[in-house]
Amino acid sequence: MASYGALPSGALVAGKYEIVRRAGSGGMGVVYKARDIKLDRLVALKFLPEELSSSPQRKAQFLREAKIASQLDHPNIGTIYGIEDAEGGRTFIVMAFYEGVSFANQIAHHALPAAQVVKVAIQVATGLAEAHSKNIVHRDIKPSNIMITKSGAMKIVDFGIARVTQQSATWTQGTSGTAGYMSPEQTLGKPVDQRTDIWSLGVVMAEALTGHAPFERESMPATMMAVLDNPPAELPGVPLELQRIVYHALAKDPHERYQSCAELLHDLEEVRPLLGPASATSETWRNATATQQLQASRAAASKSAIHPIPPRRRNWLPWVVAAVIPLLVSVALLSVTTLRDRLQALFGTSKPRYVAVLPFETIGNDPKNEALLRGMMDSLSGKLSNLDPEGRSLWVVPSSEIRRLHITNLNDALKQINANLVVQGSVARDGQDFRLNINLVDTRNLRQLGAAELEDHAGDLSSLQDEAVDRLARLMNLKVAPSATRESASAAQPAAYEGYLTALGYLQRYDKPGNLDLAIQSLDTAVKTDPHFALGFAQLGDAYQLKYHVDRNPRWLAEAEANCKHAVELDSRIPFAHVTLARLHESSGQHDLALQEFQRALDINPRESSALSGLAEAYEHSGRIADAEAALKKAAALQPDSWDALDNLGNFYDRQGKYPEAMEQYKKALALTPDNAQVYVNIGATHLDWGRPEDQASAEKAFQQSIKLNPSYAAYANLGNLYLTQQRYAEAAAMTERALALNDQDYQVWNNLVLAYGWLKQADKAAAAREKLRALLEETAKVKPQDGAVQAMLAVLYAESQQRSKATDHLNSALAFSPDDPSVLVDAAEAYELLGQRKEAIATFQSALKKGYSMEQAKADPELQNLLADPALKDHH
Repeated sequence: MASYGALPSGALVAGKYEIVRRAGSGGMGVVYKARDIKLDRLVALKFLPEELSSSPQRKAQFLREAKIASQLDHPNIGTIYGIEDAEGGRTFIVMAFYEGVSFANQIAHHALPAAQVVKVAIQVATGLAEAHSKNIVHRDIKPSNIMITKSGAMKIVDFGIARVTQQSATWTQGTSGTAGYMSPEQTLGKPVDQRTDIWSLGVVMAEALTGHAPFERESMPATMMAVLDNPPAELPGVPLELQRIVYHALAKDPHERYQSCAELLHDLEEVRPLLGPASATSETWRNATATQQLQASRAAASKSAIHPIPPRRRNWLPWVVAAVIPLLVSVALLSVTTLRDRLQALFGTSKPRYVAVLPFETIGNDPKNEALLRGMMDSLSGKLSNLDPEGRSLWVVPSSEIRRLHITNLNDALKQINANLVVQGSVARDGQDFRLNINLVDTRNLRQLGAAELEDHAGDLSSLQDEAVDRLARLMNLKVAPSATRESASAAQPAAYEGYLTALGYLQRYDKPGNLDLAIQSLDTAVKTDPHFALGFAQLGDAYQLKYHVDRNPRWLAEAEANCKHAVELDSRIPFAHVTLARLHESSGQHDLALQEFQRALDINPRESSALSGLAEAYEHSGRIADAEAALKKAAALQPDSWDALDNLGNFYDRQGKYPEAMEQYKKALALTPDNAQVYVNIGATHLDWGRPEDQASAEKAFQQSIKLNPSYAAYANLGNLYLTQQRYAEAAAMTERALALNDQDYQVWNNLVLAYGWLKQADKAAAAREKLRALLEETAKVKPQDGAVQAMLAVLYAESQQRSKATDHLNSALAFSPDDPSVLVDAAEAYELLGQRKEAIATFQSALKKGYSMEQAKADPELQNLLADPALKDHH
């Protein structure tokens, strides 16, 4: 059988299950909606990812999930029908398929009435009580793991990390779970029992009542510390007795929490009859007893879960350190000194070294060496980080953070980022002769701990850096294997490695005009100089991928894929090569294959922030919104100085309709890079999405500021789109023409130009633009055959020329791939109209309106005006 990411609709599995569509991802695999041919019923098929099938441990966990969940037969728990094998030995779980939505979707961005929350909590607690009666702890209760069927029933799903406890010893260990929903004991990696599920349900209730997760913070470590040490968020407007229940469930100490779901259910049933329409303001609740109980519950929920451990007992917690410290790596490096000190007190670790590599000085100050020196600084910092990848005794401040804060001396390094060790260096170059001087200095007493003067007369910067890292490791008394200071992927001929370092310098600000092309030029020369330079090919693939995102020319996707695949063939242990391949899979709609590649990258380096960002994108496309947000926040925390990470998080919030949160991230990005034209483009786009009366003027201002900084295709295209919606058609055409002069490979921008020419009655120009649009769409459809938007636009173009067969084929494909996309539905309605099928056009257009398309958007399309004039649509005007 083909890879699970390539199962097409209609495919047969094990001879009796017909695939309908991909339905999402679970804790341990990918789920497909299918039809049981023999029993004529819908089922869900869950496959272990093919990449993990060869792992006996992963397969055993996958089968354990099925075995655990199959023991449960309850109306509030997802049903398991069985375990079967497909062709090629692929094992899958057959589950009941439930039409409906996740509770996460229902509570996104808003609170629910108290009575509704209690109704949900009762059903979930009832299902958990059944699981607990079988000694099963779910361990990952969160809104996305609660399904709401069309009948309104709650179903607990995804027992991917559940555990069966022993009656004689009812504890299990492990830190698997979702930050913010894990109980304090689970967060610390301590043993857990059924009370951890009760805590998680308490978090879900608090989130549903307020619209916000009670412990959510800006980063995953901050969220974890809030769980351990902070009281839950207040519950304004929630009846006191219901507040008491939530706070009781959220007691930090499990002994002060509800001890069973039966206890929780008793209180929920007691409060349920009191939750009438006016209950939130009813004063009958405000009696002394209720207030005292609330105060006691909130006090228990406010206690810190961190307790200092006496020195004589510290040696019995090594497993806690191993479980928690890697998660804490993502704390913003040096803005949380007190947090680090508390964790050191908690876990008994010795004080780690915080190392800053300051900008190198160049003897001679040749401006041609500027990019090379920036690249050397980045590369040396990365090599030092690799000496201690889990960050237990060595924390290396990212070089971009050093540049952002303009840190150039020891005093600034100590005061601004609390670095206790600093690496200073200078480089002298005379042709191929390089001399590198490095000094390791203790900033607290300004004592030089050691120095080295390294030379290479062949221009071998890779060997020079490796020797520098080896000397620094010895000066810091780090016990590392010799291989740790020498990466096989970075081995290259001297000239090739110099080109690679120079490209790194340019890529630090790829948003600057010309920098990306200079980086590609340097890397292309590097790999031609050394055809076995794996790291060079990987970086070249990544640069081409960035170029595609800048100008959307599909040819860059092919270049990116070819270079990354070649890099992996040369050396499969380069994380960002897998990241780039994953992003390419994302671009072609193969989200499952993308998840595989992102996971490969994280298996190589769990701190690979670009893999976390990409993983978030794949999660988002899979509907796992909370997981996507957590991954993006972790990525931003791993690189707190990166405007790009903040920009990505802002874009995510924009897509989720959380516009204030998006703007907050963009402001942080501008604080790092005030001259960043790309961020201004995204600010403008978010204003347009926000849609308040004042937003159009704000969007125009942001786009114009971006053009002032860097006249880019994206800024012109967005400004042209804004003018189109404002019916400023001449200005729209002018801005769009400027965008296409910079990049003529984006079909969406050509479509805007067609619309503008249409309103201006410039038929000849519209026809020429339409032909260019068709050619681009056909080319894009070859790269993204499952893109519903592309298929729908092709349907419109072929319908215009009355090529009915082609139009119908593309129309059917569009509706199959994107049946719920309002823009696709509008294009489909236009295609139906052009084909003379008014009835189908009206029905499809009405579906688009129900899915969120607005009449204002429709009125901006000249091709829809005849349809909009139909009396059947008069009620929508």
